[in-house]
Amino acid sequence: MKRTFFIFLIIFLIYFPNSVLSQGNNFFGFKTVVIDPGHGGKDPGSPGTGRYKVYEKDIALDISIRLGELIKKEFPEINVIFTRQNDQFVKLSERSQIANSNNADLFISIHCDAFTNEVASGSSTYVIGPHKNESNLKIAMRENSSILLEENFDIEYKGFEPNEPESYIALTMYQSEYIGYALDFASKVQNEFEKSSERKNRGVKQAGFLVLSRTTMPSVLIEVGFLTNKKEEDYLISKKGKNEVSSSIFEAFKKYKKNIDFLASEAYSDMSKNKNLTDSSSERNKDLNNFLTVQFFASKDSINFNNKNLNEDLIFNIYENNLFKYFYGKSLTYSDAKNIQNKMKLNGFFDSFIVGFINGNKTDLNKVLTILDK
Repeated sequence: MKRTFFIFLIIFLIYFPNSVLSQGNNFFGFKTVVIDPGHGGKDPGSPGTGRYKVYEKDIALDISIRLGELIKKEFPEINVIFTRQNDQFVKLSERSQIANSNNADLFISIHCDAFTNEVASGSSTYVIGPHKNESNLKIAMRENSSILLEENFDIEYKGFEPNEPESYIALTMYQSEYIGYALDFASKVQNEFEKSSERKNRGVKQAGFLVLSRTTMPSVLIEVGFLTNKKEEDYLISKKGKNEVSSSIFEAFKKYKKNIDFLASEAYSDMSKNKNLTDSSSERNKDLNNFLTVQFFASKDSINFNNKNLNEDLIFNIYENNLFKYFYGKSLTYSDAKNIQNKMKLNGFFDSFIVGFINGNKTDLNKVLTILDK
């Protein structure tokens, strides 16, 4: 539905540009966010180290409420909806349904991590997709196990078994239309976490979370820290820790919202300059040694991009400075590279930028432009 909306938006902007631009950000833009405090009621989540009578459900709720208050204070026009505001049990299917029925623009599920090794630390942000390692799968299994507390869960989730790895294969097919937006917000969250504290940044990851698989908008699940680590547990229970975590997510939200609010004007600008955003140039030149391309994402984990609007053959990556860096397309001219960048922005990769390669190696952009101009 949202892809159809953007196609309509582009057509509308071409024929009626003044009617949209004269209304600023009030015509299109970010309207609703759904915040989902993980667990609740008879589903306590992780008990942490056992030193306190505080569970994951309590910390997730506290952080969620603080985040919602920050959003309401700075953006009173935004509709902030919680899947729960007290210690109650809410089915996973109901959480996603709340977001879908309210036509949310973003779904944020907040949790705390746990592990058998008490040294494990740091925060992670997940989007729906295939898990890259056993650790990601186990985290999804733990979070999905709450459906076992629901009546007739086998019927509600069509035979899904949270403790069977085979059940997770089908979940990788969901969310492909919104993966760019979800990854963009997830990366912003992790960047803000890294700024606000000295805790480990565990990166943006993919796994089969049921609560994310049924939403029809960009959705993320944030593991804010490990309750099984004494130092992190103390941090997350403290007022300072909760304020820093909620503020970090809020800062990421502000940056993400800004991108969404300006998408209409970006689309208008892009279509005014280049009305034919295609992969034709990239298809013709994908085997070149000297070329321009667009970096659209970077992550500490390998990511599988499943987006029907992108040609998978045009996606490639390199491993540099402990990051997987992803690129799309290859071109011989800056204008063609700009077209590719515009395309990536329309697919949710707002921070994409043009880079150059010489003999297959990433090189200073100006040097590549000099060679291509000869």
